[in-house]
Amino acid sequence: MVEELSGVTHARRIKVRRRDDKIQTDTVVLTFDSQKPPSKIRAGYLTLDVRPYVSLPMRFYECQRYGHGKDRCKKPAAVCVRCGKGGHVEPDCSADPHCVHYRGDHAASSKSFPMFLEKQVILRYKAENGGTIQQARKALIVEIHITISTRTNASAVKTQLLTKGGLPSNK
Repeated sequence: MVEELSGVTHARRIKVRRRDDKIQTDTVVLTFDSQKPPSKIRAGYLTLDVRPYVSLPMRFYECQRYGHGKDRCKKPAAVCVRCGKGGHVEPDCSADPHCVHYRGDHAASSKSFPMFLEKQVILRYKAENGGTIQQARKALIVEIHITISTRTNASAVKTQLLTKGGLPSNK
């Protein structure tokens, strides 16, 4: 692919894990030689859409914490992803979900977990705008600050009401 497609410097196929097997998918991640990739490419007789690849946030499966792997882990003891305690693994765990991060009533692997969602937004921003994770985090903080400082009181109240489960009824 790299030799056939102009502007492509690297190509790799995405693999998914099905139990203990890794299976190749039909999706290919392409690296382009420009800051802004094209919106479409021609591959043979096909015209294919190009969109940013947003990876899942990195979570080390021993300590259940985000942003590092085995070589940088400061908590070498294994922790259950479901209950947040050590000494056993998830398939054997029947305890109620308890997050090791925020002590919430969800597993550390939950896709609705606030830290997962925050990391996902940062990775999406990085994929769409380039740069490093630190630059994406700083840019998002600036965008949030600008949004908050330019909101009117009415929109702030509406936003607050919507985040609390909807607008009140007119009684």
